[in-house]
Amino acid sequence: MSDEFPLLAGLGLYASDIIGDGDCLFRSLSDQLYGHQSKAHEIRSRTTSYMRTHASYFKLFLSVAPTRRKKNAANTAAPSEDAVDRAFADHVNRMEKAGVYGDNLEIVAFARCYGVNVKIYQREFAYQISCDGDEDVPPSAANDGSGGEPQLLHIAYHSWEHYSSVRNVDGPHTGHPVVSPRTPTEDDKRRQKEVLGRDVAIMPWMEKVVAASLPNAVPAEKVREMLVKCKADVGMAVSRLLDELSEDEEEGKGEDPAAADESEKVDDGTVGGATKAGEEAPAVKGKGKAKAKDKATAKAFGKTDRPAQQASDDKHASKQPSTRPKRETARERKDRQQREKMERKKTKTSGGKGKTASADQPAAAVSEGIKTLHV
Repeated sequence: MSDEFPLLAGLGLYASDIIGDGDCLFRSLSDQLYGHQSKAHEIRSRTTSYMRTHASYFKLFLSVAPTRRKKNAANTAAPSEDAVDRAFADHVNRMEKAGVYGDNLEIVAFARCYGVNVKIYQREFAYQISCDGDEDVPPSAANDGSGGEPQLLHIAYHSWEHYSSVRNVDGPHTGHPVVSPRTPTEDDKRRQKEVLGRDVAIMPWMEKVVAASLPNAVPAEKVREMLVKCKADVGMAVSRLLDELSEDEEEGKGEDPAAADESEKVDDGTVGGATKAGEEAPAVKGKGKAKAKDKATAKAFGKTDRPAQQASDDKHASKQPSTRPKRETARERKDRQQREKMERKKTKTSGGKGKTASADQPAAAVSEGIKTLHV
């Protein structure tokens, strides 16, 4: 009894191997019609040509976004005819290319184009697409050539977006399938109910597909847990894990509130109590030490000889371990601007009294300052 397709197992059928290259739907239909997969591209081309010829019918099944009447308005209008035409043309153009996945719309077009019925099996149920409705295409004869009902093709749809051709468990396993479902026995029905009633079996290939579809490494236990939650739906499991990874990245970008509060305390220079002007900042651990020292220096600047203070700062800085340059905070920028303002004021004052340049200030600079002030 197959855990993936208990319905097929009860009918004595199984989903055969079909190449998963994006052409799996057309390969499965080729295997059903001709007994091999090599006619997939021919079936794709003929099916899409049929869709173009009968565009007025297939446009009805195409989903097109509505048109907004006004910007940011809640009310919307039905999509225009031109918008529908463009969307349909884009869909058919894309579907003509090899490797593009087909779906129910293409199965409907195939059934009407080839005059056959197609039965699609899933895990818990099966449904049939009929070729009725197109008078231009006569229904195909049954496999035995007796005429009557259109030929019925059998394909299976896996939860991981893949189609397979259905064959008999007893064969033939190559060539024309000649699918002959048997009538399920009471034992088959009991086993089907038992399989459907328990958790879906998580197969190794499902875990590998999910893990390979994620941008970052995820523990195998987490992948399996998500597959169980999604009832072995591989696509849904990948989608939910991607959402979780995105949420984790967003949380990682957030700032730690405790760290922000601590940073604010250090910037205020109040670690272990307020620092008075002219006093040595209390020793603190980490980068707060340099910040507290800068704060004390800024407050004491007006009462301290600048060259001596600068030498003290340089000596202190030489003892500090080298660190990467950090971004200037708003408080540090304000302190720097205040120091620069005091520097300018001091220069203007000394220039107005006609003093000569100091050892660390060239005469040309003082002369230029006097000239500018005079103008």
